[in-house]
Amino acid sequence: GFASLDEALGIGGLARGRLSEILGSATSGKTTLAQQFLASAQAREGVIGYVDCLHILDPDYAHHCGIDLKHLAVLSPHNSQEALAMIELAITNGVFAALVVDAPDDLWDNAVPSLATSIDRWMAPLHKAGTALVFLHVPIGSATSSHRALAHYASVRLYVAREHWLRHYRTIQGCQARVEIIKNRLAAANRQATIQLSFFGTKPDDGRR
Repeated sequence: GFASLDEALGIGGLARGRLSEILGSATSGKTTLAQQFLASAQAREGVIGYVDCLHILDPDYAHHCGIDLKHLAVLSPHNSQEALAMIELAITNGVFAALVVDAPDDLWDNAVPSLATSIDRWMAPLHKAGTALVFLHVPIGSATSSHRALAHYASVRLYVAREHWLRHYRTIQGCQARVEIIKNRLAAANRQATIQLSFFGTKPDDGRR
């Protein structure tokens, strides 16, 4: 849904049938970017899902991002094993065009062997179903085993960083963010794009409010 980022990725967006990662700190814009991605997949008549391990999904914000909430599957696991089981079921049923996993890093640290084994098992059905699987997480100083597992299997890794706030007079209405493509198995990596994000969850002047 962001032309500059789609162009920088080289294939017009995040790939179906692959695992991708979006990294970024709190308020960086990674969640908005992920929800915009889901809205774009849904607009193409795709079935979309959100694995809300943190139990903090804001339906109003998702709606402002363009998501039709009536046709959004929300999965809310309570631990790592539930999360892995739900993700696997969502992938193997073959109906999802896009699935976003929003989970705290320590959830996976308690399930590193299971995570790596599960991701390896997901690859074939993921490719067959054409599901774009996207993991969100906050980057930390040193990579844990769970980070290394995700990084190994990811075809695309994006790092989102807020550059500055967007203001209207004294009111902060959004931010400008830089998205770095730190891994890309499908096109050139080490490219970047600048995008603008609104606190309404929409791109400025895109007509959705």
